[in-house]
Amino acid sequence: MRILSIICLVLVFAVPVGAATVEESVRFVSSSPDYVELGPTDGVAVDLRYATVNNFTGQNLYGEFDSAFLHGIAAAKLRDAVARLRRINPEYQLVIFDALRPRSVQWQLWEKVVGTDQQKYVANPKGGSIHNYGFAVDISILDGAGRELDMGTPFDDFTPLAQPRYEEKFLKEGRLTEAQIANRRLLRRVMEEAGFSSLRLEWWHFNALPRAEVKANYKIIE
Repeated sequence: MRILSIICLVLVFAVPVGAATVEESVRFVSSSPDYVELGPTDGVAVDLRYATVNNFTGQNLYGEFDSAFLHGIAAAKLRDAVARLRRINPEYQLVIFDALRPRSVQWQLWEKVVGTDQQKYVANPKGGSIHNYGFAVDISILDGAGRELDMGTPFDDFTPLAQPRYEEKFLKEGRLTEAQIANRRLLRRVMEEAGFSSLRLEWWHFNALPRAEVKANYKIIE
């Protein structure tokens, strides 16, 4: 099914009239050979936080959509990361908190943060997030009992404590432990060795390709 296009003129604080619904977006990526649905058969757990109320908005933004899709290029890299993690610790498993995110949802997130201190953590939907192209993934590690490794903060913690660039500072101050930083480094190691790049603001976010390359060559999912 073809995605409905966003009209050229939009209101700053509202989802544009004519934007695709989440359901329309899911139907499109499900039928497209360019996108891959990831799950247990790929060695990953899926816990899409925006399909629940367990996220910073306190709302389910995805409705019935609870599947993790990535562009095929990103999916191949993630499978590589899974294999690398297994070689380090066979009991560990990657867990996906968010993957391909329709731009209609990006508008909802933007409305929650625009004009606040949290705005820097959410990409302006006019330009789009790499999530909107299926080339970004929010991810962590589960132990053998299915518990998240302690990363020092939960997912979507919009404080400096979640930012990799301050890890050494917070370690010296006793606000992060050696074990917490080791867990973050393990996650970065397997993801970066598989070809992803990390963000300085969020320990959980990884891009499969540079932003400029994605925006120049691939389709945004409305």
